[in-house]
Amino acid sequence: TQAVINVTLEEDTTLLEEVVVTALGVKRDRKALGYGVAEVKGDELTTAKETNVVNSLAGKVAGLVVQQTAGGASGSTRVMLRGNTEMTGNNQPLYVVDGVPLDNTNFGSAGQAGGYDLGDGISAINPDDIETMTVLKGPAASALYGSRASHGVILITTKKADEDKFSLEYNGAYTFESQLARWDNVQLIYGQGTKGEYSKDATALTNSSWGPKADINEMTYFDGVTRPTLIYPNNASDFFRTGFTAQNSLIFSTNTGKSGIRVSLTDMRNLDILPNSGMSRDNVNLRANTSVGKVDMDFNVTYTREDVKNRPALGDSQSNVGKNLMTIANSFDQSWLKNYQTATGDYANWNGNDQYNKNPYWDLYKNSNKSAKDVFRLTGKLVWNINSHLKIQGTVGSDMNNMEFSDYVARTTPGKAAGQLQNSIFRNRTVNAELLVLYNNEWGNFDFSATAGGNIFNVNNHTTVTTGTTQLMDDIVAIMNYEEQNTQESSYCKQINSLFASASLGYKRTYYLEATVRGDQSSTLPVNNNIYVYPSVSASLVFSNFVEKKNILSFGKIRASYAIVGSDTDP
Repeated sequence: TQAVINVTLEEDTTLLEEVVVTALGVKRDRKALGYGVAEVKGDELTTAKETNVVNSLAGKVAGLVVQQTAGGASGSTRVMLRGNTEMTGNNQPLYVVDGVPLDNTNFGSAGQAGGYDLGDGISAINPDDIETMTVLKGPAASALYGSRASHGVILITTKKADEDKFSLEYNGAYTFESQLARWDNVQLIYGQGTKGEYSKDATALTNSSWGPKADINEMTYFDGVTRPTLIYPNNASDFFRTGFTAQNSLIFSTNTGKSGIRVSLTDMRNLDILPNSGMSRDNVNLRANTSVGKVDMDFNVTYTREDVKNRPALGDSQSNVGKNLMTIANSFDQSWLKNYQTATGDYANWNGNDQYNKNPYWDLYKNSNKSAKDVFRLTGKLVWNINSHLKIQGTVGSDMNNMEFSDYVARTTPGKAAGQLQNSIFRNRTVNAELLVLYNNEWGNFDFSATAGGNIFNVNNHTTVTTGTTQLMDDIVAIMNYEEQNTQESSYCKQINSLFASASLGYKRTYYLEATVRGDQSSTLPVNNNIYVYPSVSASLVFSNFVEKKNILSFGKIRASYAIVGSDTDP
C-alpha cells in the first residue's frame, strides 16, 4: 500500500534584515541605527551617467542638495546635507572610499570677480566601479570620523570580483547636451543704438539695444561690411553648439576560491556646448582580494588622467562668454564676431576695445586655458579574523593629485594689451592610516557590538603659480617668452591624530542604545590646547514589532540622537 501524506503550508511573513554600511565601514542592521542612513545602489548611478558621479545623487536622498556649477562637464559639484552648518567654509560632506577619506580638493573656484572652476576630487571616481553609496546624516552618524565629517559623510563602497565567476563586461553611455538658459522678455523692436538713434561710429553702442526701429536703416560695421538693420531673436543661443559626451567602460573580473581580481578601464570624451572646448578623462582601476588562513587582504589601485581645454570663465570675469553674449545689441549678429582678429593677428576692435565685453570668439580661439591632472589612489586593507566575534582591521590609503593649469591671454587683448601667461602647479598628498578592533556577540535577547581604534591623517599640499607679463613674440605660449616673470609658492601641511570608540546594545531586536566618542589632536591648533573630544549618543525603538499585522505596518521606528561635533582650523 502507498501512504498518503497531506501537507498544509501556513503563510509566515518575515521582514528580512537590511544591512547597510555605516561609519568606519562596519556593516550593521539598518533598524539598529539611531540616526538617518540612506543607501543608493551602484546601478542607480549608471542608468544615466554623469561626468561627475555625485550629480547622480540628485533627488535620490532626502535632505541632500546637489548643486552643479556653471563650469560644465569639467566643473565641481556642491553637496549639502541638511543645509549649511558653518558660516564660512564649503559645508561639503566627507567622502570615504573603501574606508579611506577622499581628497576632494577644488584647486580653483570662481568668486564674484570671476575665475575658473577647476573641478574636484570626487569627479575622478568611476560610477561603474561603485557598489553602493551610503549617506550618513547628522552629527551622530558621522561623529566617528571627527572634524573632517562635521558636514556629514558619504561612504562609497567599490566593486570587487564576484565569487566563483569570470566575466567580461562593456558599458557605453552617450549623451547630447544643449543650452538650457535663455533670455526672457527681450525687446525685439529697436536695434543697436541709444535714445532712438544709432551711432555713425562702427564700434560704438554695439552693446546697446535702444536705437531706431530695426527695419529702416543700414549700418557699416567694424569689419567694413554694410548690412541692413535686422533683429536676431536667437542671437546668443546661436553661438552655442550641441554638446556630446561619450563614456565607454570595459570591465574584466575573475574569482577562484578565495582570491579575486577586478580590472576596469573607462574612457570619457566630452565636447562642450562652447565651441573649441572639451575634455577627456581616463580611469584605470585594479582591485585584488584574497584570504590566507584567518587573514583577509584587499588592495585597490586607481589612476585617473584628465585633460580639459577652455574651461568656461565664470562670475564677473571679463571672459565670461554668457555675460558677453548677453550684452550684444539685438541687431548685431554674434556670428560677425568670428572675424575676431585683424590681418596682422591683433584684436579686432568691434566695441571700442571694451575690456568688460570681450569678443567670445577671441577668448576661445586666440586666448586659451588648459589643464592636465593625474590622480593616483592607493588603498590596502588587512583583516585578522581572530574568531567569529573578534577581528582586527588595518587600513592604509593615499591620494596623490598632480594638476597643472595654464591661462593664456594673447597680446592686444583689451585690458591686458601686453599679454599674460599664468601657469599654476598643484601637488597634493594625503595619507590615512587606521587600526580598528571590532567585536560583536549575542547573549539571549541581547546583542552587542563595539569598535575601538586610532587614526593618523596627514595632508601635504604645495602650489606654485608663475605669471609672465609683456609677451615678446606672438603666438608662442611659453613662460620664457615674457619680459617679466613672477613666481609665488604656498604650502598647506596638516596632521590629525585620533582615538575613537563606539558601542551598541540591542534588546529583543526592538530597543537599541548606541554611544560613540572621538578625540582629535590637530597640528593647526596651539600645542597646549590642540585636543578636542566630542561624544554622541543615540537610541531607537522599533515599535512595529508590537504590531501583529505586518500587512498594516511592516516597519516603524522612533529614534533620537545627541552629538557634539568639533572642528579645527586651516594652517
